[in-house]
Amino acid sequence: MSEFKTAAILLAAGLSSRMGQLKALLPWKGRTLIQYQIEQMKQAKINEIVIVLGYQAERVQKNISGYDVKKVINESYKEGKSSSIRMGISSFQGDAEGILISAVDQPVPSGVLKKMTKHLKESGAAVVIPMYEKRRGHPILFHGSLKTELQLIKEETMGLRSIIHKFEQQIAYLDVEDPSVLLNFNKPGDYFNKRQEAPNESIRD
Repeated sequence: MSEFKTAAILLAAGLSSRMGQLKALLPWKGRTLIQYQIEQMKQAKINEIVIVLGYQAERVQKNISGYDVKKVINESYKEGKSSSIRMGISSFQGDAEGILISAVDQPVPSGVLKKMTKHLKESGAAVVIPMYEKRRGHPILFHGSLKTELQLIKEETMGLRSIIHKFEQQIAYLDVEDPSVLLNFNKPGDYFNKRQEAPNESIRD
């Protein structure tokens, strides 16, 4: 059986204005958030990882210089996530059967990513969305056949939501027992409340 190839876009271009500091470099389980996400994707055997940077790109690049990932800079990051997703999609070097779209402030462990990839492969769904206690989570995994659809998203037409609505009947919801799929560090309170639950380890530079 041939390998099921998965590519991932990790969005790390935003201003982090509500957080008040750069979210990608926040400590998380002994490393920074962006380091943690990359390591989990690597452990989940994601074939290609594209990091989309924007605001303070040089600082973030320095933090992840030791990782074998592709880094691209979205100069138009202020236009919203859709521009970063389009850039990430256009940066893929090969065809992928699954396209994972993840945000740097939504850390999810490799075990969940593996289950999502397996579910996409076995279900043949257009989209896989994890759920915890009947609540939709993230990241979102799209079938590779939606690559063109993803390249056309715009903020004006609700970005990824437009695709979710269009393929609503072809979504496979995956129940998981990991509440991390609901994490979303928009504001300091969101982050610090959960940080207390994570191991207090030193950050990897």
